Amino acid sequence: MKLTNILKSVFSKSQNTPYKECERTIKKLGYKKQDQGVFVRDSSSGRTTIWLYEDSVKIKVYASGYAESDYLPAPLPDAETLRSFIRRNEL
Repeated sequence: MKLTNILKSVFSKSQNTPYKECERTIKKLGYKKQDQGVFVRDSSSGRTTIWLYEDSVKIKVYASGYAESDYLPAPLPDAETLRSFIRRNEL
C-alpha cells in the first residue's frame, strides 16, 4: 500500500497555480530565473528583467544607459496575455 502511494505521488500531475503558470510561460520565452520571481534575458542591445509578484508583473528594459519599465497590475494574467505583455515591452 505504501509503495502504491509513493508511485502515485511520483507520477501524478500536481495542480499548477497561476504563479507557476506565469513562471513557466516566462521561461518558455527564453528568460533565465535569477532569483525568486526575477527573470533576466540579455541581448546584444541590452537587458530585459521581469519581476513576478503574487498579484502583478513588472518588466524593465535596460539599453545603453536608458531604462524603461511597465507594470501589469491586478491578478496574474493567463499565458497569452502575459506573453503579449512581455513581447510588447521587451527589446
